[in-house]
Amino acid sequence: MTDKRVDELIKRVKSKEKNGYRYLVGTSFSGGKVPTPNVVNESDFILLHGNSVKDPKRIAEMVAQTKIVNGYTPMPIVFNEDDHFDFDKPSNNMVEAIKAYASWGYFDFRMKGEDYEQGFQSVPVNWQISSPRKNSFFNKLEEITGGLK
Repeated sequence: MTDKRVDELIKRVKSKEKNGYRYLVGTSFSGGKVPTPNVVNESDFILLHGNSVKDPKRIAEMVAQTKIVNGYTPMPIVFNEDDHFDFDKPSNNMVEAIKAYASWGYFDFRMKGEDYEQGFQSVPVNWQISSPRKNSFFNKLEEITGGLK
């Protein structure tokens, strides 16, 4: 299966219903890639990956490029996975996705050599804000949202 035929799978899933509702479907390509027209035309939402995107400007560029793909109509654009942090900087992948009106998914895995306190997506998971990286993410999130009042 190549990206030239992935729209066939999307159509197949869209044809299924459960309790009178059809499934909402989209798919993503690898990090830094913009979906092809056949995928955009069939998707209910756009999934992008921020993995391998080191320059935050590329994140906003990916959103802009997606919006001009032939067949694009207004729909959610979601970075469903991004393993870049830099939350202490004014510009990072999360900030640039939000500025471009796209959702951003934090991919916080435990990197080689890190202990149990690190990462939200490595089993076993320590769900506490137990590392500088986790703390930095939640500080940036609070800054952007205004936090809980």
